[in-house]
Amino acid sequence: MKIAVDKTNYMLRQDDNNEYIYVFENENLKRLLETNLHCVYYKNINYVDVNTTKYDIRCKKRAKITDNFDNLFKKRDYKIGIIIPNYNYEHTIEKCLESIMNQTYKNYEVIFVDDVSTDNSVNIAYSFIDKLTNIKIIELQQKRYNGGARNEGYLYLSDDVDYVYYLDSDDWLYDENSLEKINEALVGEPDVLFTSLAKCRNNIITREITPDYKDRYEAIKGWSGVGKVIKKELATRQECLYNEGTLKEDKNQHCKICIYMNDFKCLKDLIYVWNQNNRKSVTTIRENIIWGTSTIRHYADTMQLYLSVKGRDEKIDKILEERLQKCKEEVVLGGDRQW
Repeated sequence: MKIAVDKTNYMLRQDDNNEYIYVFENENLKRLLETNLHCVYYKNINYVDVNTTKYDIRCKKRAKITDNFDNLFKKRDYKIGIIIPNYNYEHTIEKCLESIMNQTYKNYEVIFVDDVSTDNSVNIAYSFIDKLTNIKIIELQQKRYNGGARNEGYLYLSDDVDYVYYLDSDDWLYDENSLEKINEALVGEPDVLFTSLAKCRNNIITREITPDYKDRYEAIKGWSGVGKVIKKELATRQECLYNEGTLKEDKNQHCKICIYMNDFKCLKDLIYVWNQNNRKSVTTIRENIIWGTSTIRHYADTMQLYLSVKGRDEKIDKILEERLQKCKEEVVLGGDRQW
């Protein structure tokens, strides 16, 4: 949604003679910019200062200056598809699934995708069939790593799913109201909702990531791991799929989502717990040969992304060029560096 606000101080005033409206969600922002309108960001949502008597803009609803603008958005219960990739996490998967089962918000479905585990984690997942009636368990026959597992999970999302959310099988939701907070923040139907997450180390939970992006460029440079709630049609878009066969799938998928999204919001409430006690996590393992090959793949995947979008936006080109340089440095260092 793009709502008119005062371009001087971003606050609504009653004496500025502006006509405050909001326009259709699919209004072409580029066309609005071509009319020399002053566009700003306010509370991380695109707002446009526009006078409808001067410009031929389709008006969805006229809003009075005295309106409570939070009420202009119609709240509804969005269906959230939670995709959980799993590989040998029998020691954490029960806590992960219980954190979903205990949610107060119930309009969701779980797509559990096992990436050829050799432990008891799949059986534990099956034990939740009676507890989580809206869980689908997918057993891959060939290893595809997290990116491939998530791509496969898209195929099993129900038609009525509105948003996609990723939860790793060694992590869990912060509290029983996590999904409720997400649903409340989806009012206005942004393409992407960036959520905050905590880290758990030695059984101590502390705040770790709190996104507060002002534009897509800050978002591209921001936290690239789990914690994004994405419209299904954007997440499953061909250009936004995960790279497969690599341990480093997050950064490029995050970048693609930020490039192709139209709008976004940030949620500062803690939603997700990142488990840093897990010694089997790929972020703590460096000696595996797949980590080295993933580093090389990451450079190639980033180059492919850069070439596919080059020329559309100079700022994005520069960001991707910097990312390519960091990837190259990582390859030179043997893949033993996280950035």
